[in-house]
Parts: sequence; structure tokens; C-alpha cells
Amino acid sequence: MKCLSVSQPFADLIVTGQKKIDLRGWNTKHRGDILIHAPIKIMKPQCKRFGIKNPVTGAIVGRACITDVKLYNDTHEIREDFHLHLAQESLERKRYGFVLSNPYKFASPIPKKGQLGLFEVPAPSITNDAIISDIMDENHRYRFVGHH
Repeated sequence: MKCLSVSQPFADLIVTGQKKIDLRGWNTKHRGDILIHAPIKIMKPQCKRFGIKNPVTGAIVGRACITDVKLYNDTHEIREDFHLHLAQESLERKRYGFVLSNPYKFASPIPKKGQLGLFEVPAPSITNDAIISDIMDENHRYRFVGHH
């Protein structure tokens, strides 16, 4: 499954549904579910701005779905979508907005080293990664508990 590293606090804001567009300087043709990874890097002023204390880092914190990519022609257009992306800095280097839907925050983050761009996280094996499979399927199981 594809995974995207997003610095905190923005990884948390994506998986809780508060951030609906993630600004990037590069485009993607990928559409569909992605995992959201929170790298070690924390944007401390932004955490303070959003009141997020002790954010999880170095782990996959949830998932979302890329439904579209919006092309921005200038910073004025980016500022018009502030309520969707919540970014204030380095806007001149951003041209693309990954439109995100169906956010889901994992109850137990999955420790993982991140990478640049959209990177592949291999499907869990039966061995040590059995718990990852359980976490990935948590939302599916939750929807059907008590509905048999």
C-alpha cells in the first residue's frame, strides 16, 4: 500500500479529518487509499498553533484516500483554500494539493521509518507483522461488531 510522510502536526490533522488538502511541490497520478506516516520531524510552532502536545512520530498514524490533485497557479489560489490545507509557510514552493477523504486514525500507531514521496509499505507477513494486519483491519471489524 502507498504511504505518504507528513510532518506533525499535519499528519494528525489529516487522519482526524481537519486537513482535507495536503500541499506538495510534486504531482501524483495515484488515486485511492494511502497510509499517513508521521516522520521524526515535528513542526513545533505548528503543534503549538493547533494545541497538539506530544504528537506521535516515526510511525504510521492512520490512512486517507487521495481522490484528486488540485493544481494551484499562484499563492493567491492556495490562500483561498487555507481552510482546507491549514498551511501558512512555504506556499510559493507548492503547486499541487492532494485532495483527501475518508480519514481514519489508527488506535495504535505502527512504528515505521519514512521515505520521500509516495512510498510502498509491503503487505504484512504472517510472522512478526500479524499485529499490523489487525490494526489495518480495525475499522472494518469495528463497523460490524454487534451487527450480526
